[in-house]
Amino acid sequence: MYLKRKIDLWFDKWKAKTDKKPALITGIRQCGKTESILHFANSNYSTVIYINFWENKNYLKIFDNSLDVEDLVSNISLYFLDKKIIPDKTVFIFDEIQECPRARLSLKNFAINGKYDVIASGSFLGVSGYVINDTTPIPVGYEDIFQMKTLDFEEFLWANHCDNFYIEQLEKCFKNRIPVPDPLNNYMKKMFQIYLCIGGFPRSVTTYLETKIIGDSINVVTNIVSEMKHDLGRRININGESIFKQSEIGRIQNVFELIPAFLAKENKRFVTSKIITGNGIDKANAIEYLKQAGIISKVFNLTSPSLPLEINKISNQFKLFPNDIGMLISMLGNDTIVALSQGNLGLSKGAIYEALVFDSLYKSNIGVYYFAKESGLEIDFVICYEAKATLLEVKAKNGNSKSAKTVLSHPQHYGKTRLIKIGDYNISENDNVLTIPHYLTFILGKH
Repeated sequence: MYLKRKIDLWFDKWKAKTDKKPALITGIRQCGKTESILHFANSNYSTVIYINFWENKNYLKIFDNSLDVEDLVSNISLYFLDKKIIPDKTVFIFDEIQECPRARLSLKNFAINGKYDVIASGSFLGVSGYVINDTTPIPVGYEDIFQMKTLDFEEFLWANHCDNFYIEQLEKCFKNRIPVPDPLNNYMKKMFQIYLCIGGFPRSVTTYLETKIIGDSINVVTNIVSEMKHDLGRRININGESIFKQSEIGRIQNVFELIPAFLAKENKRFVTSKIITGNGIDKANAIEYLKQAGIISKVFNLTSPSLPLEINKISNQFKLFPNDIGMLISMLGNDTIVALSQGNLGLSKGAIYEALVFDSLYKSNIGVYYFAKESGLEIDFVICYEAKATLLEVKAKNGNSKSAKTVLSHPQHYGKTRLIKIGDYNISENDNVLTIPHYLTFILGKH
């Protein structure tokens, strides 16, 4: 079962370019990169050459010597004798390309040659120094890059055969600041509750579509998280040998395991000193590794919730969020998951919904920060929206926004801001305060 993804449209535009470069698709493991690449390739080319450097180390030899395109094509053809390689009708797919730095370097030559389309992908491309002691340069300026993520809520709706008409209705309601009609609002709330429980990993979504049993999908996510933890600390030397010590792997795994506990705390800030073993640099490196691997994100505190936000960030104060809500839910245990699915969760529900809103913001490519003072004033998220500093207050249920009102009423201290309240609401706007339901957060990335 192929799931329609936003990268599909990106691929169509990429192929139509007259000056296209090799495509480079990055993203967390299991987000659907290979499925989308092969779906596009098989639909648009008469010959597809798929090379996976992780599964078959023999392919590394192809790039040992000359990186001239004609030499490479000749050497590749020896591994695919049943394939007819024809310029303009052939696409080369280099999967897990981080395992072969010289294959990535060859993308420059393919870009200059222009006879063949190339799509490269990898799950650890963001990890700096993935191959230790390798000095192969990166072909900067010779790649068209797309960062792929797990399914966002809109893609989840597509998977559930939700007609674009209904998504367009949501957009119209948002644009005109009018309530979503009750039948559509109730349907979206129901779908968002399912998405909250199972997340956006394609395997999880496909399982739900096949069985309609949320528990089956959660088990899939649990297995994916287990696989990820097994692969944490994946980094090799130039001989292809793993170089991480067991203590380093344990530290990285511990960071991941600590995230739910810190998000459940009142201020949610991650405390690096709580990571097991190692000095401060070791612990910071463990966090950075997870971030570079696309598994988690850092959300930094701000000195002031005013533009430009990046300049105001406090580099040693941050929250950590998994980059897919399903990862967090799968780590909470069966009792919590059952309570959540039945709407019976207690105080921790607020932290979960905050992580859920982060999921939507992250997948909408919106830069996310937060604002907190020692006095207790705290804003869940701060973003730049429509070129304005915008406070986001996330509520699991209806509630006041005391901290946000303090910031709004004192522009002389905090700068000029506006507020979006996200919770169990419908759409409304009064006195520079916009309220929207949780499920509509994804639309902030479209307007």
